[in-house]
Amino acid sequence: MENDLVHELGYIALATRLKRISDKLTYSTRLMYKKLDIDIEPNWYLVLILIKETPNISVMEVAKNLGFTHQSVITMANKMRDNGYLKISKDINDKRRTIFNLTIKSIEKLPQIEEVWKTGKKVIYELLNGDTAITKHLEILESNLDETSFGERIINKLDQY
Repeated sequence: MENDLVHELGYIALATRLKRISDKLTYSTRLMYKKLDIDIEPNWYLVLILIKETPNISVMEVAKNLGFTHQSVITMANKMRDNGYLKISKDINDKRRTIFNLTIKSIEKLPQIEEVWKTGKKVIYELLNGDTAITKHLEILESNLDETSFGERIINKLDQY
């Protein structure tokens, strides 16, 4: 890219670069789903996988497993329900717990969606030129940020001066 300040700034603009990459992947995935006539959003696949593997999973369990907020899971789940992919109900034993299950529509569409994911995995590998070391670096980054936030780390450094 010509005259790309974010690129020129290097690792100091890491959050912006990650956001930019995420936006590109999300946008192109949305277009791809549309071309394939699959009426899902790019971020739904994680929830579909999790519910497929763990029927009767609660909102809190989904949020914890995916590192999402409770509210973002509810918002996404409502859209998935409205599009016929998700059954949302209350737990029989604990009415405070909201649980999720796949619908017939999602079960029928899953083989096609899983084929897209399988191919997507190969494409990601190709985009990385076969070097998946970035995932290890992201794990380290996430772990360190869970330990102490970026902002807190800056404040701690500023306090040292």
